[in-house]
Amino acid sequence: MSKLASTLKSLLAGEFICPVAYPASYDMLIEEEHRAAAEAWVGQLGLRLVRLSEEGAFFLAPEVADAEARSAVRDSLRNVRATLSPVVPVLEAIRQAQGQDAHLQPGLTLWESELAERVRLTPALEQQVMELALSGLRLDASSNDRMSRMLEFLVKERYAVPVPNDSRGYKLTGKIEFLYAVLDVIAENTELISDASVVDQEQMRLPEAAKE
Repeated sequence: MSKLASTLKSLLAGEFICPVAYPASYDMLIEEEHRAAAEAWVGQLGLRLVRLSEEGAFFLAPEVADAEARSAVRDSLRNVRATLSPVVPVLEAIRQAQGQDAHLQPGLTLWESELAERVRLTPALEQQVMELALSGLRLDASSNDRMSRMLEFLVKERYAVPVPNDSRGYKLTGKIEFLYAVLDVIAENTELISDASVVDQEQMRLPEAAKE
């Protein structure tokens, strides 16, 4: 399978092509010739290649904001809070463990042992971690075990990838940038999202904000 074909397959599977998760594919899409080829191919399927910033991850969005696409976005925004509910508290606990002024962004390396130690030394944060609903863990699981499961969960959801040859390190992927953008849209449009008469312009705000 060619590099372009492999990249297109990942995009169509809903993956976010960033330097952390897919370095070879990302480097390829940075090149105008290859990016144009990818855009032409996905365009035939009614999709477009977009990114949230000049250094952000590449992903796919609807090419035309037709009735079907608007309906899909409306339904997604109405239900995304439930979809993200397991992810947000995990990321917030990790952000706090990173430090007071920590900012989670693509490429940031998370070290399991350091995070676990900071949680253990911060009673309030340790209590917060102990109260997280994490599948597959006993209620009496230690905070260390919970931190390990939190990081594994981020890998499963493609918000992080393991650092090669180091089972204790994880790098955040470009998908986290998309998550925060979605959360911003939800925060700004909570009333509209719950309103059946929401206007199409507001429903399509996130895809339109994405930069090619």
